[in-house]
Amino acid sequence: MKITVFLQTFLVALGAMFMAGCSPEKGEASQDEPKILRIAYTMGTSELIHESAQRMQELVKQKTGGRIEVRLYPASQLGNDQQVIEGLKLRSIDAAITGGAPIGWYTPEYGVLEAPFVWRDYAHAQRVWDGPLGHEIKDAMFAKAKVRMHDIWFRGPRYLTTTDRKIHHPDDLNGLKLRVPELDVYMKSWRAFGANTTPVPFSDMFMALKLGVAEGQENPLATIYGNNLHEVQKCIMETRHLVGFFIFFTGDSWEARFTDEERALLTEARIEAKRWHNQRLEESEEEFRRKLIKAGVEFVEVDRDAFREIAKSKIPPLFDGIWKPGIYKEIANSE
Repeated sequence: MKITVFLQTFLVALGAMFMAGCSPEKGEASQDEPKILRIAYTMGTSELIHESAQRMQELVKQKTGGRIEVRLYPASQLGNDQQVIEGLKLRSIDAAITGGAPIGWYTPEYGVLEAPFVWRDYAHAQRVWDGPLGHEIKDAMFAKAKVRMHDIWFRGPRYLTTTDRKIHHPDDLNGLKLRVPELDVYMKSWRAFGANTTPVPFSDMFMALKLGVAEGQENPLATIYGNNLHEVQKCIMETRHLVGFFIFFTGDSWEARFTDEERALLTEARIEAKRWHNQRLEESEEEFRRKLIKAGVEFVEVDRDAFREIAKSKIPPLFDGIWKPGIYKEIANSE
């Protein structure tokens, strides 16, 4: 199994090198050609994060006078999140934008970042990310995975959806076949709420919902609309159970291939694009909500306090010996 995963990652990496027009060793431009910065992510071209990456692409062109060209690889062109992180390590990709899942893969003691109801709002998430715990997590990821985590780019909250079943209270989840990502924090958390979790790869999710293999799933509105899930999911519960964010990663090629001056300009462009993205998110959320309602989806109110109480009392004990002791409370109770 490990050989298969390694081979898949190697082939994706090799493909990335050819797509970028780079050799595996150097990836450098000739004197008359721009250096290439390769950014990969799984999100589709209809999502705000792609528009924000395009904004960074244009800012890099402006700030470097065309000396650096950003090439974007959206919609899983270079593989899933795990493969693009491995691509960073192999230097076939220079930067990646993913959700928080890689933290759980490489540093499971900090997997709490993807737990339901751990974050109150985006300001809370930003303060923790910029504070001592955030730096501790970044250092641990670099030590374990040899990749650097930079900014967080806000992502719309995650919502529970179902084919046609309205969920007002955790009790209503009993027996629901719920598709969740293939991560322990999602599977165990939703079992604690009462659902029957079914881990299904993202690429297979639409058909699983259409065929009834799963009856529900949970994702941000942009993902629901961008992947046409509203065609097979007619109820969206107002759970907003996870205030999510994307993370901008770089591998060591970021330091090896670009000079200090170039990295400073790339950082300026990245931060400006992130600020634009984060300011635009609320407006984007409303746009997707309107589109989903127009498509015939019903938004359903839920008892969020009932879900939150279960999250606080039942989820942390499920990760005793895995999560850093007391980390859920440390985050949830922080200012």
